[in-house]
This record gives sequence, C-alpha cells and structure tokens, in this order.
Amino acid sequence: MIIILLLFFALFFYLLYVLIKWISKKKKRIQWAFGIIGILISINIIDSIFFTKMEFIQSKVYPHLYIVKNQINNQDSLNAVIKNMVVQKMNAEFIGKENKYKHKYQYNSESASRTDLYYSLSFYRYYKGWGTNPFGEAGTEHFINNEEDPGGFSSELLEHYYEYRIARFYIEFCKNDTIKYFGVLKYFQNGQEMKTDTIINQCKTE
Repeated sequence: MIIILLLFFALFFYLLYVLIKWISKKKKRIQWAFGIIGILISINIIDSIFFTKMEFIQSKVYPHLYIVKNQINNQDSLNAVIKNMVVQKMNAEFIGKENKYKHKYQYNSESASRTDLYYSLSFYRYYKGWGTNPFGEAGTEHFINNEEDPGGFSSELLEHYYEYRIARFYIEFCKNDTIKYFGVLKYFQNGQEMKTDTIINQCKTE
C-alpha cells in the first residue's frame, strides 16, 4: 500500500513538473495559466462566502459528537451558534430526563458508591486526512462513521485532533449533591481554551 502511494505521488509530481516546464516556455502560456488560476480562486472565494453553508454532522457512532463542516470564520458568531445549539439539545435531551444520565458506581467493594452525571456534547472542526493512512491521521471526518481505534500504527483517537476541537459542553452535579447540577460550555482555538460559558447552574451560591 505504501509503495503504491509513493509511486502515485512520484508520478503526480513528475507530471506537474512537466506541465510547469511546458507552460514556462512561452509568455502567452504563462498569462493563460495565471488567468485560469485567478478565475478558479475567485470562484472558490465566491462559493465559500455566498453558497457554502456551515454543517453540524452528528457522528453515527458517538451521538454526543458533532463535526463542524464549512466552519464560519467569525469566532464570536460560531460560539453563538454552538451555544444556541447546546441550549436546544440540553432542553430536548436532558432537562426532565436527568435520571437517564445518572450512573452509580464504586471503585471496589470497600469504597463508597458514587453517582455521576454523564451528559456532554463535543464539537470538532471537519478535517479529512489522506484516506486510508497506515499511520493513522484519517482526520476528524473518520469519527462520523467509525469508532476510535487505539491499536497499532493506524490508531485513530479524538485526542489526536485536539487542535481541531471547537467546543465542549458537560453537566456535573454540584459539590456533595446528587440532585442539583451545573452545565459548562468551553470554547477552544488551536487546542487552547479561550472562553467559558455557564449554561445552567442550580448550585447554591455562598
């Protein structure tokens, strides 16, 4: 598989070199080439501004995961859209159905039991890698239809794409409480947390 890919890239760059060399021999060819490139760039810009809409693609294997395709550039507007979506989904899926997301567990037979809430939403920017990559990095697009794969050279984990993370919302119980809770929405840029919004807070304020 690797040999086939290397041969493909070698052939591609060779043909590209031959084409550039042929164009560079005549001034008219150069002018035509730049003209075509300019038209293609203009079409792409117009399409991205006026015709391409942002999409939230829900993962088929992780319902809490959304891959954001054609992300808008304005960060404040993006955050506002995500916040609105989080509020709508929380109201539809969580409020009034809290017991569905409660999980009781204990570390061992001697430790005290504990109850936690497991409700979260994650948003990642759409990124498509080089298809079937023997060393992983198929992109965030991989998780639309596939589970995480921790094994071998082709491991695919969401944590490998932290720089593509846009936002994460989670709900937790208030301290020493298993009834009241709070929900926090965190926004990220290039892997760094940039802003936090408290969406709901039932905890007592001192």
